[in-house]
Amino acid sequence: MDDVDRKILEMLVRNSRTPYKEIAKKTKISDVAVHKRIKKLEKGTIKAFTVLIHQEAVGRPITCILSIRCSISDSASIAREISRIDDVTEVYTTLGEYDIIAKIRTRSIGRLREIVEKEVSKIKGINEVRASVVFECLKEDVSLVF
Repeated sequence: MDDVDRKILEMLVRNSRTPYKEIAKKTKISDVAVHKRIKKLEKGTIKAFTVLIHQEAVGRPITCILSIRCSISDSASIAREISRIDDVTEVYTTLGEYDIIAKIRTRSIGRLREIVEKEVSKIKGINEVRASVVFECLKEDVSLVF
């Protein structure tokens, strides 16, 4: 990856819908070259082109972070099982106080309770689940700053 690739990525991170012509102008290469570079970046660097949405606008105003303790040997399989639950948007295996961190975005506190009590807590191998309901999101940036 060279400086031109980095500049392309930087522009796409800010706005994934930036036209190739605009990227070409700012990177001083042709729009055909921009297209080829982006296609190459899609094979190993770019995971996806996505949109950040206001969760309230799509009926999912409740955000909750689950902190989960389990046996380290079971954490990967438990994390995979959690990732299959509807309304779970992110799952991480971690090293630290908790073994798994999961983010839930859902329609109501009632649905959140159902997820935690009837789905997550029933997974074999989980020792503890702590739920932190988010009051307000001050920053949500899924891009890598480089």
